[in-house]
Amino acid sequence: MALSDKKAVFINTDAAALTAEMIAWYEKVSGKTLYPAQDERLLINLMAYREALVRLAIQDTAEQNLVAFARAPMLDYLGELVGVYRLAAAAARTRLRFQLEEPPATPLVIPAGTRVSARDSIVFATDEAVTLSDTTVSVTATCTERGTLGNGWQPAQISTLLDGINDADLSVTNTEPSTGGADPEEDAHLRERIRLAPASFSNAGSREAYRFHAMSAHQDIRDVAVMRPVPGTVALYPLVKTGLPSDTLLALVSGTCADEKVRPLTDTVKVASPVKVTYRIEAAIRVYAGYDSAEVMAAVKQSAQRYVDKQAAQLGRDIVPSQIQAALSVKGVYSVELKQPTLQVVKENEWPWCESIGLNLAGVVND
Repeated sequence: MALSDKKAVFINTDAAALTAEMIAWYEKVSGKTLYPAQDERLLINLMAYREALVRLAIQDTAEQNLVAFARAPMLDYLGELVGVYRLAAAAARTRLRFQLEEPPATPLVIPAGTRVSARDSIVFATDEAVTLSDTTVSVTATCTERGTLGNGWQPAQISTLLDGINDADLSVTNTEPSTGGADPEEDAHLRERIRLAPASFSNAGSREAYRFHAMSAHQDIRDVAVMRPVPGTVALYPLVKTGLPSDTLLALVSGTCADEKVRPLTDTVKVASPVKVTYRIEAAIRVYAGYDSAEVMAAVKQSAQRYVDKQAAQLGRDIVPSQIQAALSVKGVYSVELKQPTLQVVKENEWPWCESIGLNLAGVVND
C-alpha cells in the first residue's frame, strides 16, 4: 500500500474514548463513581462532545496540508509549490459555414465575433474575420460561455445568425460537433497532476513526465497510456471522461507534449486514440427465497454498472470473470452463472467498453 493511501491520524477523534478518558480523570480526582444519570456525567458528555468537534476540526485542518487529502482552495496552494495550477474552465469550439445562394457582387466581410446561436441561448462567436467571395466560407467559432454546456451540439444545430451583415441573406450552420468545453479542473484531477509534477522538472522524457504534460493539456483527460513502439518514438493515448477523445483534443495533447521544452530533442511524439475493446456481461442470477427478487435484481444491475464504470475509467483494465461474479454477488443472491465475458487481457493502450448488460432472474432458491 502506498503511503498516500493510508489515513493520516494527527489527533485522536474518537468521542467514546474522549468521554471515557474524562470520566476516568474525574473519578480519580474526586474519588467518586460516576453513573449515567448524574449531573456531572451529563456535563462530561457535553464537554466530550465539544472536545470531539474541536479535534475533528484539528484533524481536518492538518489533512489540508497533505496532497492526498487536501481540498480546494488548500489543494491549489499545495499545487503552487510545485508549479501546478488548476486548469480554468474552457469554452467549446466548432466550425461554422456561412453560405449565400449566389456569389456576392463584392466580397462580403464577416467580422470576428459574429454571433450564431443554438437553442437554449447557447451562443458561438467567430474567432476571426473571413471574407466571403464565393457562395460559402468556413471559420472556427468559440462558445461565449465557458464550460461543458457548449459541448455536443451536432452539425446543423447551431444555425441562428444573431448579427446581420450588410443586410446579406446569409445562412449559417455548424459543420462539426462542438467540443472542447470543460468546467474548472476537479480536485481529483488536479491532485493527480500535483503528484506527477516532480517528474516534469526534467525534459528527459520519463513516462510520468509525459503523463503529467498530457493530463495538463485538458481537464477532461482522465488517463494517459505512454508507450514506446520503437526507439525514439513516444506514443500517447489519452482517455477522456466521455470515452475516446476527439480529433481536437488529440491535436491539443500533441501540441502540448511535442513542444521542445517538454520532450527530448530525440523523441518523436505521436498521439492517437486508445483502442476500444468491447465486451458484454450476460449472467443468470438465482435469488434466495427470503428476499424480494425485484429489489435484489435492481441491486445486481447497479453493482454491474458500477463495475462497468470503474473499468471504463482507466486504460488497460483486464476483464476478469471472477471479478464480475464477485460484483454481481450482492446481498440476496444465491448464485451467479456468468455466460459472458471470458477472460480478456487488455493492453495498456486499450479501453474496455461494455456494450450491454444482460441479467436474467434464473430462479428462486430456498435457504
